[in-house]
Amino acid sequence: MDRREIFKHSLLAFGAGLSGFTPAMALAQEKKTYAGQLDMLKGQEGVGNSREAHAYAMGMQAFEYGFPLIYFANIMYKWAKDPNSVMRPLNSWISPKDFVATSNYRDGGSFNTDTVYAGAFVDLRKGPMVLSTRDPEGHYFSVQLSDFYTNNFAYISKRSGGPIFGNFLLVPPGWKGQIPKGKFDRVLQCEQKWIFALIRLRVDQDDPSEVAWAKNKFNQAKLTPLDDHLAGREFTPNDFNVFDVSQFNGNPLRPFAILNHMLAESPPPASDEILLQGFKTVNIGPGMDLSKNDPDTQRGLARAARDALPALRSHVERPWARSVNGWFYFPSHIGQAKTTDYVMRSAWQSLWGIVAHPPYECTYLWASVDQNGDRLSSNGVYELYMRKDQFPKVEAFWSFTMYQDFNLVVNDANRWAIRENMKGLKFDADGGLRIYIQAQRPSEDKVSNWLPSPKTGNFNITMRNYMPSPEIIEQRYDPPVLKRIG
Repeated sequence: MDRREIFKHSLLAFGAGLSGFTPAMALAQEKKTYAGQLDMLKGQEGVGNSREAHAYAMGMQAFEYGFPLIYFANIMYKWAKDPNSVMRPLNSWISPKDFVATSNYRDGGSFNTDTVYAGAFVDLRKGPMVLSTRDPEGHYFSVQLSDFYTNNFAYISKRSGGPIFGNFLLVPPGWKGQIPKGKFDRVLQCEQKWIFALIRLRVDQDDPSEVAWAKNKFNQAKLTPLDDHLAGREFTPNDFNVFDVSQFNGNPLRPFAILNHMLAESPPPASDEILLQGFKTVNIGPGMDLSKNDPDTQRGLARAARDALPALRSHVERPWARSVNGWFYFPSHIGQAKTTDYVMRSAWQSLWGIVAHPPYECTYLWASVDQNGDRLSSNGVYELYMRKDQFPKVEAFWSFTMYQDFNLVVNDANRWAIRENMKGLKFDADGGLRIYIQAQRPSEDKVSNWLPSPKTGNFNITMRNYMPSPEIIEQRYDPPVLKRIG
């Protein structure tokens, strides 16, 4: 028997093994066919339209892969062009209209009320930019630097090491210029020419003096082209030329049209090429033209565009890591650069939070069910009791924040979280903390510890632990039980 025959019979034996046959039985049946073989394939002849089915599968995968790019394109357009939003140019710091996070902000991202934010879309296509920040004077402070895939390629924070304020040079890929020595506190090499920078600064948002102090700090934060910085010239950002996503309104393939543009602006890494080859079969890829698809393919992509976001949303509801007392930890690999877990990247880093910290900077826990496994709902009355010895061990702070659809919940009290620095919280004689979670205002003796839930629909609560201890990072900490009492 020659090598080709050996190879043929080896494959036959291997396939037979999968279906429960021994190699000897397989060889004996080599020239026979019978109805019982490979039942899983029964009834598949002539089912559906192959082009449409393939396009649907590729579209669902492409959406799960590329959602961060799609989301960033929409946010960038809204924050620059929408009269109902902040209307800020590229290379400028952007804060919510209310400065502090409130339920007036409805663009998603699960904003917290522990810190104030300033974000910026940094365009490095013309060359390096200098990011300048000032001394946070002991307050928690971080600058998260991410590409549009939500890869955190650099951090400016205490936990990350190095200086936490000063002048930081952002260098685009392929730039060949000279970097002056001794002029910058850090030089950060960027792998993409578009990046998202996000400042978080800890304040008590109920203290007007602290809020005013934070505004002053943010006013001192700058983004300046390298030449202007070295020359001491003032730079006034005025570039509103962002990609116009509104041109695709009403287009059933809208997310994929946006994705094709964004993939050209932020080229995917070579390691993702095997995925991109599949997407290209339906004209999804950098700069590709969806109009070249046949009608069957377009129908499949349109179905995927309709179904993909709810499917992605469902991933946020399922446990990804340790589950305890009705809470589950966020994925242990969240916020890590260059992850190949594209579903996690899109569902948690992008859809849940626009971008997300790695666990060493902030460890998140999420609650969407009570002690009986029932969905948290506006119809329920809940209590969360945290013993003194259950208070999370953190270097910075912890909080519990109420969300619905990734936004802070509208309520008459304008309270969206219970934070460890909140004034007026009542602790019991043993130092424990009881939090009352319900839509209706409780009795006056409980109002100080009330976390209002929405008046209709389901909700979620996120526990944040900033600069956590090893037991929290390693998911060994047991949070308090969230109990339904009425």
